[in-house]
Amino acid sequence: MNDLGLFLVLLFFAVLFISQALLLPVAGQKAKHGELTKRLKQAQKKLDEESLSLLHEYYLKEMTPLERELVKVSLFAQLKKMIELAGMSVTLGRLLGWTTLSSVVVGLTAFFTGQLWYLCIAMFLGVWVLVYMYIQKRITNRLQKFEEQLPDALDIIKRVLQAGQPINQAFKEVGDEMPDPIGIEFKKTFNLLNFGYDMRLAILQMVDRTPTISMLAFSSAVILQKETGGNLTENLDKVSRVLRARFKLARKIKTLSAEARLSSWILVLSPFALYILTLFLNPEQAKLLVTDPRGIKAISIGIVSLSLGALWIRKIINVRV
Repeated sequence: MNDLGLFLVLLFFAVLFISQALLLPVAGQKAKHGELTKRLKQAQKKLDEESLSLLHEYYLKEMTPLERELVKVSLFAQLKKMIELAGMSVTLGRLLGWTTLSSVVVGLTAFFTGQLWYLCIAMFLGVWVLVYMYIQKRITNRLQKFEEQLPDALDIIKRVLQAGQPINQAFKEVGDEMPDPIGIEFKKTFNLLNFGYDMRLAILQMVDRTPTISMLAFSSAVILQKETGGNLTENLDKVSRVLRARFKLARKIKTLSAEARLSSWILVLSPFALYILTLFLNPEQAKLLVTDPRGIKAISIGIVSLSLGALWIRKIINVRV
């Protein structure tokens, strides 16, 4: 039973991490590098200390007293940021409480059922890994949906600006007409502008909540027009056309790489399928793999090799658009 449990735990972590390496989203990836990011950081440096302090107070005002204490620790502050990016309504304290309780229950259950101590620790940590992967998946889905909605939102902004209305009113129209997540993000930005926040401050706060390449392009166009002038309607029209072309290219890449990703799944999962088949056909020989020390060493080397292979395949097929 312990040997089978060891194999199942190794199988769980292997499939979990390898699947994360092979999944290739069309959009929704957080922007970390590039000229647009550098330009926005330069714009953020130009903000005065009073504006940044006002923004920090606005951010803390939405937290509970417990969260305000937790975010003083960088790890919890990063987790709080992930919850916001995922669009989850749960508070940081409640998430930590439920996850801790679940991991303790799972770990104690494994311990009292006679599992080895390192299996109990692995199952305890596995709950945290699952929660982390779930949040990351929610973040990717939300940002992907935001990017898909952004070209339509830009069309609404263009129509409002062409009608002679200010950009504040354009943000309000997007918030009223578009569904979540883009609708609520533009509503928050409109509220900040109504409270008297500077346009650059409100836009940078919006970028912080939705850090995607498409949002960086939009915010760069708005901030550039705010600082240097120009025709914002024409700039947004160009951004909208570029974003639509980017989505078209990204979906084409995903279609062309579908065969490679399917082959990757087959190659990665075939050793586990073969072991399970051997377990049913010849249990004595199959158990040698998890009872003999050489078998455990072979499993470890195999899982590391599979993970490196999956990451290498992702490197090949993940073309940055």
